[in-house]
Amino acid sequence: MHASMNRWKAFGLHLLLSLTLIAGIALAALLTWYPHGLWRISGLDRLMAVMLIIDITAGPFLTLCIYRVGKPGLNFDLKVIGLVQAAFLAYGLHTLWLARPVFLVGTDVRFTLVSARDVDPEDLAKAARPEWRKLPWTGPYLVGVIPPEDPAERARLLEIYVRTGRDQEQLPSQYRPYEEVAALVARGAMPLDGREGRPSGPAGSRALPVLSRDDDAWMLVDPQSGRPITLHH
Repeated sequence: MHASMNRWKAFGLHLLLSLTLIAGIALAALLTWYPHGLWRISGLDRLMAVMLIIDITAGPFLTLCIYRVGKPGLNFDLKVIGLVQAAFLAYGLHTLWLARPVFLVGTDVRFTLVSARDVDPEDLAKAARPEWRKLPWTGPYLVGVIPPEDPAERARLLEIYVRTGRDQEQLPSQYRPYEEVAALVARGAMPLDGREGRPSGPAGSRALPVLSRDDDAWMLVDPQSGRPITLHH
């Protein structure tokens, strides 16, 4: 680095670059993977906070600790810091990739946000539609499920749940086009009037609970089409 660069300037420059990188990753994830405000129940904020803390600790703060103009081997030390920071960032990106939502599953009583890590590859291959057999890169597929009427099928799904912890909403083999459940969703949506534990919402608004691995909220639903509109806390 330039001779006029002292440790605080080096720290500030490294910090600025790190913050810019993390902000860019967060913005890209937010715009690509989280429609309807789903990031608020996905744990994205916590994951990005952890990535930011680790990235700053493994990068700018190490630079602040070791940087001294004229120090022998300084360039080598900075390269090692860069490699360590890149390794932590790669791990964070991998974690973010596994946590991305891949299916938003609607029923007559709730929505469920399913992340990539919740889907078993063998069951994914059994999905009814070819496009559902590959996890999406650009945001979750909107699908639906209908509880089976056949007692034997209900028993089979219960056995799968007991054995794997995956409910019907986490089984792509059970998914149907959302249009087949939209009317059920519209009928099941409840008014957001502050009663029976429901939050208050805009006048005339109707919603269903939306659940994820990390949190839950309410999803506003179009009363005519039954399609999700936006998250409401």
